[in-house]
Order: sequence, then structure tokens, then C-alpha cells
Amino acid sequence: MGKWSNALGLVLAGAGILVALLFICLVLLAGFLGQSSSESFSSMYHYELQISTTGPIEDAVLLIPIPSRYDPETGANVTPIDLSRASFSNFDRSGISVRIEDVDGIPMLNISADRIDPVYKNRIEPIAIMPGQNESELPVPTHIYSDRYSEETPVLVGMELSMLDTSPGHEIETRTPVGAEPLFMPYRIVGTLNDSGGPVDDYYVSPGSSGYIVEVPFILSFDAEDGNVLTISSYFQGANQWWVLGWQSNSYRERVHHEFTGPCNGTYLARGILVTGEGVY
Repeated sequence: MGKWSNALGLVLAGAGILVALLFICLVLLAGFLGQSSSESFSSMYHYELQISTTGPIEDAVLLIPIPSRYDPETGANVTPIDLSRASFSNFDRSGISVRIEDVDGIPMLNISADRIDPVYKNRIEPIAIMPGQNESELPVPTHIYSDRYSEETPVLVGMELSMLDTSPGHEIETRTPVGAEPLFMPYRIVGTLNDSGGPVDDYYVSPGSSGYIVEVPFILSFDAEDGNVLTISSYFQGANQWWVLGWQSNSYRERVHHEFTGPCNGTYLARGILVTGEGVY
């Protein structure tokens, strides 16, 4: 009986040691993961704008909503958009002015020019590579550009502006950004996203998404032919990311897309979507 009692005691002691070691390992692992998470944590804002016009527009002034928020410390609306750090593609900066303008206390993007011409390009057809053929011997595809549609240049090219801010200075509130984070302003919430997902106006929303349908004003003034189509698409995202056995992240994002037909002179309301609370928490 004593032998069994001693053996049982040894087993229990060994089990206790294993449990203690396991607990210590879990504590050390949690500490390591926590340290890894805090050391790798970063936040960012990402802004994109694309504009295209099927024909020339003249005497153009486009006041476009950009993300901003009310700053109680300064008592003013501020935007994270810094044009000095933005990249431009297909913008004729010699003839097109791009700046941020205060409109009734709200920052808006002012794009203006005497004339903005469309940009069209040709399609690049894939070149078949024959067995044993060296790729360096193939002709290099060349883009051809034009300011008008033709069979040779049928692809409409958008003017693009993008900016990435990797130092917002705080953890971004991605679950409830309304009132706390930059959004396209001025805005009005006109609906709530259905968590079943599906098409919402011109957008597709993934099942389980939460957020809102919003409405923002574009102030436009330009001359154009009646059938001309000016398309403006804006996208903004705020995100946090960190490393814990792989990259993790959460974010909110907002998108507004609208087509304006013919000449414009006034304020035009466009609907968009705000998706909140995506990712890991």
C-alpha cells in the first residue's frame, strides 16, 4: 500500500510540476505576444481619388468632399489629406490646379482648370509565346494616348490622386468612426447597411458588414456637351495593424462614386457607403 501511495504522490507531484511549467509557458507566451503586438502596432489613413471625363470640360471648378473631422482643440474641421505628400497620375499639373479650399468651414478639394481634356489609350493585346521562343525577342507593348475616343484608342483613362498617412498619431477608432474619425464631409446618414450583404446602390457589401449609407455634396461648375459623362470616385480607409503570429488588422472604409452628365453648375448630392468594424478585435 505504501508503494502505491508513494507512486501516486510522485505522479501528482509530476503533474503539478507540468501544470506549473505549462502555466509559466502560457504567461511567457502571452507576454511575448503582447510585446510583439505593441511593438509592431501601427495605424494609417489611405485616400484615393479618380476622375474621368468622356469629353472636354471647360471653365471647370470641381469642389470635391474629402475626409475631415472636427477638432475640439482648434475648434475647426481638419483633414489628414496633405497634397504635398500625394502622388498624381494622368494629371496635367501645368494646366490643372489642385488645392484644398475651406468652404463654409469645411475642407474640400478644389480642382480647377480652363479646360480638362479626357485621356484615352489603346488596348494592349497579349502576345503569344511560342515554345522555345525567347521573351526578349518579342516586341515591347506600347501605349498610344489621345484626347478623344477612337477605334485605336478606346480605353478611357482616369486622373488619379492617392495619399498614404502612416502616422496619424493615435489608434484609429474603426468600430465607431462617426464623430471620432475623418469622413467625407459634409455628410448626412440616410440609411443603415443590411448585415445580410448584397448590392447597395452601385456598391456590393459583404455579408456581416455594418455601417451606413451616406450622402455628400459635390459643388461643380463647368461647360460640357450634353452627353458628356464626368465620373468621380473617392475612397478613404482608416486601419490599425499589428503582428501576432501573422499580420492582424481592423479598419473602416468609405467610398463615394457618382456620374455627372452634361454641363454642371450647382450642388449635387451623391450617395456612398461607410463600412465600419472590419477585421480583428
